[in-house]
Amino acid sequence: MLSVIIPARNSKSLTYNCLTSVNFTFQSIPGPKEFILIDDNSDSESEIVDLFLNFRKSTNSTVKIIRFNHRQHYTGVFNCGLSEAKGNLIFFLSNDMMLTPYFLQTVLSVAALEEEIGIVRGTSQYTDSHPEHRCPPPFSLRGYQDILDFSAYISKYHGFHYVQDNLLSGDAILIKRSLIDKIGVADPRFFGYFGDVDYGIRARRSGFKLVCAKGAWLHHEGAGHVKHESVTEKVDLHQKHQSRMEMVQAAYVKFMEKWELSIPEIYPGLSELDFEKLSQQKVSFSEYEAPISLNSQLCQVL
Repeated sequence: MLSVIIPARNSKSLTYNCLTSVNFTFQSIPGPKEFILIDDNSDSESEIVDLFLNFRKSTNSTVKIIRFNHRQHYTGVFNCGLSEAKGNLIFFLSNDMMLTPYFLQTVLSVAALEEEIGIVRGTSQYTDSHPEHRCPPPFSLRGYQDILDFSAYISKYHGFHYVQDNLLSGDAILIKRSLIDKIGVADPRFFGYFGDVDYGIRARRSGFKLVCAKGAWLHHEGAGHVKHESVTEKVDLHQKHQSRMEMVQAAYVKFMEKWELSIPEIYPGLSELDFEKLSQQKVSFSEYEAPISLNSQLCQVL
């Protein structure tokens, strides 16, 4: 079975587009599947739960809807989804993306090529932490049909070709159950950032490959919830970026402490970190993080 995890925080229009593309995509994907939709304490006017309920009505698959009372950010919703997922393959998708059948079929095919492949990502026009995988269309996208057409072209051009990555950016990734069984979920000490980076290191240390399927392309708006909050809070994007970087710096300090790294005190960017060294470094702590149980005081299951 394939488990599909989609978290959302506000951004009603982006979430609607994402769910519509997911609904279309899975009409052509055979086999059993389940959907885990997570509302990360969105504002009521975003109507995220209503979008999730409408999605449930549109599919014959199992749909679990979880709404948190307090914001969990990336690591929290990632861990919630992995802990609830029952599939042998788990697909995690951000709500500011639009999925295509070509993207999903390609990552599924690449994952099946080698047992050692643990996590598969693809390309898009916005690839946080992976500029080498940035693939902007050479024309303005007029709608979903253009997205489908470009995704089909990239899939046909690159086929199942993949390259190995040395770090993980977990915005749209396919994860194998064998990897989760071995290393568990993300480290909860990383609230907003570095949870995926840390997870990728642990995956590689456990013998799994992180790969990018070059033939898998989807539309990614990029920084969807940040843009939404900039509008609703009436602050400019520069201010929101500064606030985001303060969270990144706090997570970076925790990352240094965990891995006992002697690197700059101020976050220098991921390109300055030696991931090859980290993948071989001896550690004194357990690298397995147990799945979590849903707390009824923190969330509701609908």
